[in-house]
Amino acid sequence: MNLPSTRRTKEDVLLLGVAAAAGLVVIASVRQAAPPSVGLWVTTAGALALALATCFAFWLGGAARRAVNQTLFGEWDAARTLLAAIPDGMLVVGHGAVSSVNDRLCELVGLRREELLGGVAPFPFWAPEHRHEIEAWHAELEASGDHVGELTFRHRDGGRLRALVAGRRVAGDEPRYVVTIRDVSDGHRRERRLADLSARDVETGLLNRHEFEVRLGAAVRRAMSDGGNVAVALAELSVHGEVGAGVFRRPEALVAVERLQSVARVSDTLARTRDGEIALILPDTDAKGGVISLKRFRGALEGLAVELTAGVCDLATAGDALTVYALADRALASAREKGPGETSRYLVLPRDVA
Repeated sequence: MNLPSTRRTKEDVLLLGVAAAAGLVVIASVRQAAPPSVGLWVTTAGALALALATCFAFWLGGAARRAVNQTLFGEWDAARTLLAAIPDGMLVVGHGAVSSVNDRLCELVGLRREELLGGVAPFPFWAPEHRHEIEAWHAELEASGDHVGELTFRHRDGGRLRALVAGRRVAGDEPRYVVTIRDVSDGHRRERRLADLSARDVETGLLNRHEFEVRLGAAVRRAMSDGGNVAVALAELSVHGEVGAGVFRRPEALVAVERLQSVARVSDTLARTRDGEIALILPDTDAKGGVISLKRFRGALEGLAVELTAGVCDLATAGDALTVYALADRALASAREKGPGETSRYLVLPRDVA
């Protein structure tokens, strides 16, 4: 370990000057002492003592500073080693800027220390699409002085990092914050995978009834806040005229499900709600548009011995999520009466229009 050099202070320079002046007095006194006198020798002895005393003080001060510097440097080196050994990323923010980071944080976000030090919010590892969450987390930290939560950050290569972030305010004249970042991406992916599996129907891979209700409620709330509309279509599959239980165990039905998914819009949601029944949530679509969408879905089933019998209703007609599903189900019952492959749209009158 190389210790840093110990700088001389102004007091050191002053001591050296006094010692040099006293030494010059001693030399001048000895050389000019003719004849020598008691007073001259006393003066010379005093100047010599002063020179020796200042030299000793200079040496003692330097030795003391070196000892203190060695102790402080040893403590700092130990602290730096300890911080480097912490498995979590860590940064210190003071005066609104990053003042310190450890190697683990640089590794987590793929950025060099020089790219992080001195940075101000928004920091370069903030994921833009999650900035509102990160800013809310920081606001809570500033308000309470201590906060923990999960956030999503951005790696230099564009990947996303899910992290458990803990922050604490450090007491002092100016507010400083110590923030630790722990990578929990693997656990988060497992949780999302388990949640996705629990929301899926085992036979078809479509969303199950519970998840359909959750997605429908969200779609209705979004449409109501935006002043838009959303249509719901309930479609009953028949394979070679067979309907109800056991339909989705037929290979033709599973092929039909794959084809329906292939022609659905990104915003559309498909779910299995009953035996042999598929529900579709069609955002930004009214009942008439839902009928047109069903024609597209039926076109994807050409060549299969599969028919769709469907009922359609929209939010503008029903008014809420529960009612739009119930009225689409009523329209499906009307379509069944007409025969396989028919579509009925629920109207307010009420009457069914093919």
